[in-house]
Amino acid sequence: MSLDSHIEKVLWTKFQISKRVTELASQITSDFSSVSPPPLVVGVATGAFLFLADLVRQIQLPISIDFIRAESYGSGTESSGAPRISLDLKLDVKEKHVILVEDIVDTGNTLSCLIKHLESKGASAVSVCTLLDKPARRKVHFELLGDGKYYKGFESSLS
Repeated sequence: MSLDSHIEKVLWTKFQISKRVTELASQITSDFSSVSPPPLVVGVATGAFLFLADLVRQIQLPISIDFIRAESYGSGTESSGAPRISLDLKLDVKEKHVILVEDIVDTGNTLSCLIKHLESKGASAVSVCTLLDKPARRKVHFELLGDGKYYKGFESSLS
C-alpha cells in the first residue's frame, strides 16, 4: 500500500503550498521590517510545526520562536469548545508583537483562548498566520490584539 493511497482529492499541490508560504513570509517580512523589537513567532503545537518551520526559514527578520499548546480535543476528534493551555511559552511576550502560527483556524475557540492568554501576559499585539482558514466552521469571533494582522495561506469552504 502506498503512503498516499487513502487521499481522495488533492486540494493544493506541494508547489502551490510552497509558493503561498513564500508569499506569506514575504508579506510578514515587509510588514514587520520597521518594527522594533522584531515579532516573536509562536507555533501552536503540534499541528503547526512543519508550516512554522517552512515559514520562518523564509522570514528575513531576526525573529525569536517559541511554542504553545492549547488542547480542546482530548483523545477524540470533536472539540470540547473549552481549550486549555497545556504547554505555555518559555519566552516573555510582555510589550512584544506576537505572531501566532496555526495550521488550521477552524471554530476559532483555540485562537480566541490563545489571544486572551497572550494579552494577559502583556503582549502589545497579536497577529495570526494560518495555513488553512475555514471560516464556514467559525463558532467564536476572535479579535486580534493591538495592530495585529491576519495572514491566511488558503481558505476552504469545506466543513
